[in-house]
Amino acid sequence: FLNTFVWSKALDNASGHLETSGGDDSRVSFTQRRSYKGVSGYNQPFNNTMTVIWEVPFGKGRKFGSDIPGIANVVLGGWNLSQTTTANSGLPVNLVYSPVARLQVGSIGNIRANVIGDPLTPEAARGPTNYLNRSTVLEIVSNTATLANPYGNVGRNVVEAPGYFATDFGLHKQVSLPREGMKIEFRAEFFNFFNRTNFGQPGSVLGTPSFGIISSSGPARVSQMSLKLVF
Repeated sequence: FLNTFVWSKALDNASGHLETSGGDDSRVSFTQRRSYKGVSGYNQPFNNTMTVIWEVPFGKGRKFGSDIPGIANVVLGGWNLSQTTTANSGLPVNLVYSPVARLQVGSIGNIRANVIGDPLTPEAARGPTNYLNRSTVLEIVSNTATLANPYGNVGRNVVEAPGYFATDFGLHKQVSLPREGMKIEFRAEFFNFFNRTNFGQPGSVLGTPSFGIISSSGPARVSQMSLKLVF
């Protein structure tokens, strides 16, 4: 039995270029430096992985059934079972919008929106098509003042996407052959065994059709089997 648990918090002012997701940005406005401090784009406060490996005590050379006939041992004896369960917090989501056009040399990066309440849809009504509350996340009104300061009041990466939970199972067995040093190894592996849907991050750009909608998910159950001859 092995369990690893991490409870952490990662803070920075910007993500690396290869770590921007969920609307996060790798650039910082010099006029808004303080507002960029927030949890990192890869911040996941809770991470837990539990692994169990069990050598079933039945068959030749094991506690029970050591005198089992050879053919029966091939079918019933010598099995190993393994299980790995992974549970992680969701990744951060940065609530941004596309600012009005202006004279500029290049891209100004992602501009955060205004919030007037909880940006998450109430839990009872929350789902993949309305994860974010469209009535509490607003664009900045377009006027002369906002051209100079288009930033809203929401902090960076304040929303957390759905978490991840999956259990993998393995079933393994080795059968020795009459010739010395030869054996057959059988493996059956099942990833996301319970076929749980692990939703991705919602669309974070206000004003786009995908805002607040989760359109991706992790892999469904995957099963694979293999048979290997070792000589």
